Amino acid sequence: MDIPLWKSIIPLTTFLVFCLQITNIHSLAVMSVDIGSEWMKVAIVSPGVPMEIALNKESKRKTPTAIAFRNGERTFGEDALTVGVRFPSNCYIYFLDLLGKKIDNPIVDLYRKRFPYYNIIPDPKRNTVLFKHSESEQFSPEELVAMMLEKAREFAEDSAGQAINEVVISVPGYFGQAERSAILKAAEIAGIKVLQLINSYTAAALNYGIFRTKSFNETSPMYMMFYDMGAYGTQASVVSYQLVKSKDRIAPELQPQLAVLGVGYERNLGGLEIQLRLRDYLAAKFNELKLTSNDVTKNSRSMAKLFKEAGRLKNVLSANTDHFAQVEGLIDEKDMRIRVTREELEELCKDLFDKVVLPAQRALEASGLTIELIDQVMLAGAGTRVPRVQDRLVKDLKSSQPLGRSLNTDEAAALGAAYKAADLSNGFKVKPFITKDATLFPIQVTFDKEIVDENKPTKQVKRILFGHMNPYPQRKIITFNKHQQDFDFTVGYAELNHLDENEMKCLGSLSLSNIKLNGVKDAYSKHKGQDGIDTKGIKAHFAMDDSGLLILQNVELLIEKTVTGDPEEESTLSKIGNTISNLFKGPEEVLKEEKPVHETPEEDPIPQYTNSTLNSTDTLDKVNSTEQVKLNDTASVAEKKSLKVITVKETINVNHDYLFVLPVQGDDFQASIKKIKELKEIDLAKSRKETALNNLETAILETREKLDQSDYADSATDVETQSILDKCTEISNWLEDDGFDSEAEVLDSKFNDLKKIVMPVWERTFEHLERPSRLEALNNALNNSNSFLEKMKNTTLEDTPFTQVEIDTLDKLISEITTWRDNQVQEQEKLPKNIDPVLTVQTISIKHSSIEREMRYLMTKFTSWRPKKKEEPKTKAPTSPTDNENANVPEEQDNETIVKTESQDNLEKFTLDEPSKTVEDNTDSENIKNEKSQPIEPTKTDEKEKSHSEL
Repeated sequence: MDIPLWKSIIPLTTFLVFCLQITNIHSLAVMSVDIGSEWMKVAIVSPGVPMEIALNKESKRKTPTAIAFRNGERTFGEDALTVGVRFPSNCYIYFLDLLGKKIDNPIVDLYRKRFPYYNIIPDPKRNTVLFKHSESEQFSPEELVAMMLEKAREFAEDSAGQAINEVVISVPGYFGQAERSAILKAAEIAGIKVLQLINSYTAAALNYGIFRTKSFNETSPMYMMFYDMGAYGTQASVVSYQLVKSKDRIAPELQPQLAVLGVGYERNLGGLEIQLRLRDYLAAKFNELKLTSNDVTKNSRSMAKLFKEAGRLKNVLSANTDHFAQVEGLIDEKDMRIRVTREELEELCKDLFDKVVLPAQRALEASGLTIELIDQVMLAGAGTRVPRVQDRLVKDLKSSQPLGRSLNTDEAAALGAAYKAADLSNGFKVKPFITKDATLFPIQVTFDKEIVDENKPTKQVKRILFGHMNPYPQRKIITFNKHQQDFDFTVGYAELNHLDENEMKCLGSLSLSNIKLNGVKDAYSKHKGQDGIDTKGIKAHFAMDDSGLLILQNVELLIEKTVTGDPEEESTLSKIGNTISNLFKGPEEVLKEEKPVHETPEEDPIPQYTNSTLNSTDTLDKVNSTEQVKLNDTASVAEKKSLKVITVKETINVNHDYLFVLPVQGDDFQASIKKIKELKEIDLAKSRKETALNNLETAILETREKLDQSDYADSATDVETQSILDKCTEISNWLEDDGFDSEAEVLDSKFNDLKKIVMPVWERTFEHLERPSRLEALNNALNNSNSFLEKMKNTTLEDTPFTQVEIDTLDKLISEITTWRDNQVQEQEKLPKNIDPVLTVQTISIKHSSIEREMRYLMTKFTSWRPKKKEEPKTKAPTSPTDNENANVPEEQDNETIVKTESQDNLEKFTLDEPSKTVEDNTDSENIKNEKSQPIEPTKTDEKEKSHSEL
C-alpha cells in the first residue's frame, strides 16, 4: 500500500486545480493551524494557491510552540527557545494541555514535576492555571495559545499576501468540552474567526483520502488505521472510506465519505516523555562523573540545557545506533560529553514501548473490527520515526501489511484542516468530501422523575444523548412527558468504562452543566381545560456541532390541537412556501437530523438508546398525533375531513449553569484582549524601531562607500562632499552615545536629514550614468523613423495608406527632436558633472515616447491596410480562324463572351470538385490560374515582412 512520493506528486497539482475551484478571486484566503504541544504548522488556501504550508520568518515549515518574555520583549519559536536555554522560567512551552484544567488536575501536577522552574498559581476566580511571570504580569494558557494563533496568522498572511481571518484548528481527539471551549476562546482573544475545530486524526485521514478517491467504491468500505504519536500523546483511529450517494434529488452523485469508527489514545505516551527520561539520564550520568560538587538537577539553567540536548539526541538515535551528548559549560563551567546508545534509550523507555500498541488495540475494539480487515496502518506524528515504536507495532498488531509511510507525518493534519477550511469558506468551491467524526466521551442527561407520591423516594433517570462512537455532527431531542412543574436536569459524561481512573481525573468534571427550566407550569396553564388538546411533553433540543461541542439549542412545550377546518383552505402562498422548503433540503440536514430520546414510564427499566431510534421529530409527531386524535365511530366522513391537527410550541425559559471549567469571561476576557493588543503594539514598535535603525546604519555605510567611487565623487562639489561626511560622522557618534535607545520616529528623522543632503548628488550620478543608454535608445528610434520616412517619400501615395499630412508631421517631428538633441548634448558637454544637468533622463524619455507614439500610430495603420488589386483586361492570342473571327468582335461582345466562358468553366470545375473542397481552396486555385496571365503582385504578408525588414 506504500505509494512512492514521486507517484503522488504528479497528480497532486492536477487534482487540486479541479478540486479547489475559486469562485471569487477577491475573496479572502483561509488558513488552518495544527497547534501541537511542541510544534505548530500553518497551511493556507488562497486564490491561485490550492494548499500549501506557510513558512515562518526563518523559512521553515514548522515553528516551535514556545513564547518567551525577556526585558520587555516577546519572542516566538526558535528565538524563544534560545531565550529559554539561559532563562528557563521566561520561556513557556508545552502549555497546550493545560487548557481547561483546574489547578488540582493530575495533568497540572505532572507539568509542575516536569518543569519545576515555572511559577504556577491558581486563578482566583476560575481556579485554573496561571503562569506568574512577574509581580505585575501573569499569563493564562488561553492567552498563550492566543499569542501563538496570532503569530500563525502573521505567517499565513505573509505567505498569502493578503489578510486572513478564518481558520480551522486541529486539536487532539481526547480534548473534552472544557478544552475545546478554551481553544475557541483563545481564538476569540486573538480576533480570529474559527470555522471549525477538527480532530487531528480526522484531518490526517482527510488529507490521505482526498488524493485517493478513485480507490473507493460504493459497495465495500476501505478500512484504514492512522497511528499518530506526537510530542505529548498518542492517538490511533480506525476510519472507513466509501462512496455514498448525495441527497440531491434532481441529480444525485457519488461522493467520498470518511467516517471515524474507533479511537484509542494514551495521553502521556509521546516524544516528550522520551526526551525527559533522556534528560534525567544525562543528568545522572554527569553527576556520577563528580566534575563538580553541585548537583546539576538543582540548577534550572543546566536542566534546560540538558533538555534541549536530549531532544537532539533523541532525533539522532532514531537514525543511528549511538551518539555523543555534548553540552559546553553545563554547570560551574564544566563541559559534558557522554556516549549514549540506542539500546540504552530503549531500556530507559521499556515501559513506554510496552504501551505503544494499546491505542491501536483500543481503536480496533471501539470500531468492532479486527486487524485483518484493516487495509493498512498509516503512520503519522514525529514519534513514529523511533525504530522501536515501529518494531512494536509490527510485532504486537500482527498486521499482514507493512506499515504505511507515504503520509507526511508533520504536515498531514495541517493540510487536511486546510482542505476543510476551503470547504467551509465562502470564497472557494471544493469537491465534496463528507466527514463523520465520532464521540469519544459519551454524554447523558440525568433528571428526577416527577413526584407523584411524596411518600416514595425520588427516582433518578438517566438518558444517553450521544453514545460512545456515535457520529457527529448530529442533533438529538429528549422529551420529558411527566413534568408539568418547573424542574432541572444535569448534562454530563457517561459510560466512561473504557477509561482508567487516572484518565477520568484528567478529564476533569464529569458534570458539564445544570439546566433549570422555568415557566413550565405557566406554559401548561395556557392550554389547560381546552378541548382537543394533546400535550407532547417538554422537548429539549441538543446538538453536537462540527467542532464536537455540545449545544442546548432550545427547550419548548409541544402541544397538538385538533380544530375544525377544511384542509383545502390552506393558502396558496403557504403551499408554495412548504414546497420550496422541501425542495431545498440539503445533505447537511440529513447528517444533522434530530433524533428523539423518549422518557419511559417510571416502573420500566432504563433502555440503552442507539441510533436506531426514530429518524426525525416529524415522524414521531405524526405517529403521536394520529394516535391521540380520537373521533366518534359514528362521525360522518365529512366531519372527519373537517378536523385537522395544528402544532403549538411554547418556549420554556432556560437557566444554564456550566459545571466544567469555563473559559475566561466578562471583564477578564476584555482584559486578556487588551493585554494581547498591547503586546502586539510593543512588538510592532520594536519591529519598526529595528527597521529604522537598520535603514539608518545602512545609509551611513552606503554613503561613505559611494563617495569613495569616482562616479559619485565627481558628481559632488567639495563643499557637498565635506557636508555629507560630516553628517555621517555626526549621526554615527549620536548612535554610539544614546541613539540605539531612541524611538523609531527619531531614527527616521535622522535618516531623512542625511537623505536631504545626499539625494542631489545621487540624482546627478544617476543622470550621468543613465544618460548614454537613454540617448542611444533615442538615436535608434530616430534612425528607424528616418528610414521609414525615406521609404514613404520614395513611394507614391496611391501605394500607401498614408496621407501627405501624416508624412509631413513625421518629418517635422524627427527634425525637431534631432535639433533639440544636438543642442542639448552640446550644452550638457560644457557643464561639469557636479552641476545639475540640463539634459535629463526624464526629458529624453519624453522625446523618445513622442517619436515612438507617432511611429506606433503609422505602423498600426500600415499593418491594417489592404492594398487594392489591379484588374487588367485579359487578351487571348488567336490560334485558329475562329479565334481570328472572334478577335474582330467589338470589345463589349468579347468581354461578354469571356465572362460567360469563365462562368461555365467555374461551374464545371465546381461540379467536378470533391464535396469537402472549401471556398478557400477554390480561391487558391483561382489565384494560381491568374498567375499565368498576370504579373505577380506581392501579398499582404510579403509586404509586411518587406516593410519591416527595410525599416
